[in-house]
Amino acid sequence: MYVREPHAGERGFPGYEDHRDFEHKIKVAQELQQLANVAITIGVDDMSQAQHARLGNLPNMAYVMNRDGRVAYANTWQFNEDIDATLARLVTADDPAHPVTPTIGTRDLGTDINPRSTGE
Repeated sequence: MYVREPHAGERGFPGYEDHRDFEHKIKVAQELQQLANVAITIGVDDMSQAQHARLGNLPNMAYVMNRDGRVAYANTWQFNEDIDATLARLVTADDPAHPVTPTIGTRDLGTDINPRSTGE
């Protein structure tokens, strides 16, 4: 989920500014999706950052949601290898030979989420 532009105008990000409105935020999210060659759907939080607040409001959080909208992976940083492994497990979740075992405790988004590592 794209929540805000954390380094707007800073060194390395001179072409990005704080979002003027929701349409601008969507445009920037689409541009970054193309630049990073991201093939999955990216959600865009509203201007009040309501979802980001519900998820802990921490910088660089990474969440992977399962089909039921529950958190299957959460971490305070974006570790691509962990995310790739979680996505691979979720893709094969319907295959009984590859059961999904979340690496992080899962909770509904509507509750207070406190991600924790299981040490894997």
